[in-house]
Amino acid sequence: MYPYKFIVFDFDGTIADSRSLFIELYNELALKNNYQLLNEENLDELRCLSITERCRLLGVPLYKIPFLASVIIRRYKAAIPKLEFNEGMKELLLSLTENRVKYAVLSSNSKTNIEQFFRQHKVKCKHIYSSRSMFGKHLLINKFLRDKDVKPSEILYVGDELRDVIACRKSGVDVAWVSWGYDNEKALENNKPDYHIDSPAQILSLVLHKPVVAV
Repeated sequence: MYPYKFIVFDFDGTIADSRSLFIELYNELALKNNYQLLNEENLDELRCLSITERCRLLGVPLYKIPFLASVIIRRYKAAIPKLEFNEGMKELLLSLTENRVKYAVLSSNSKTNIEQFFRQHKVKCKHIYSSRSMFGKHLLINKFLRDKDVKPSEILYVGDELRDVIACRKSGVDVAWVSWGYDNEKALENNKPDYHIDSPAQILSLVLHKPVVAV
């Protein structure tokens, strides 16, 4: 018996290596709107901040975030053929399937984009939930729990951002934070995840009920 009935993944940053794509798409909009550009010099600093703090530093009005996110996601679709898995993540998903562990994806990206990504990499993902809200992921988690008729204790959420950890705390589900994604560990100082993950292999060990170091 495995400890969780479902493993629920964030998509961008966790499964897909889309950081450089988002930077490119954001900078296109920043040039048009006179926002500060993303570059190697400010990226490390931004990874340690919350979304609100990032917006303040970049000069992006917080109320503009839903609009900008919508534009970026629409333009994202054209670049999907060049998008790759983060190292080891495709193998992890295939291993979960081999071990009959159910997994799902919950994301603020569009379901169409995510489906196209999995299709082109010949990986099956039966459960994809999408919401355009940047700050309401806990509502999406709650919908998933209702739809699948599972308890919060029966899923593990795997994500790479502070907002993933906060959402999981609101929904009462365990959360594993991965170090290869968008947010730096410093962003989590006041919101610790249940597990700190440095490789996909650690996720598999945790899921298959083998020892893994908790935070």
